[in-house]
Amino acid sequence: MPTILFVIVVRLVMMSIAAMANHRNAPKPKPLCNECAFAHIQFGACGRSTISCTFGGGVRLLKLDVLYCTDYVPRQRPIRPAIGFIRQVGPSD
Repeated sequence: MPTILFVIVVRLVMMSIAAMANHRNAPKPKPLCNECAFAHIQFGACGRSTISCTFGGGVRLLKLDVLYCTDYVPRQRPIRPAIGFIRQVGPSD
């Protein structure tokens, strides 16, 4: 009976070690900045990247991977016209 209990404990320890190893090798999620219109991203030869945020006219270097951002704007969003009056084209034009 004690040998069966020993085998079960050893098996549980091995399974927990394997689960931790698989968790370490999981890929990190992409930063939200990769899809943002305000991001300036530089990709290095070694696979690393540097992200700078250009929201508000300045350039800020980001030292962390952003997962949520209040100023996020998708790159594929259509460009809004400038502030002011826009000439409407009607049927008489």
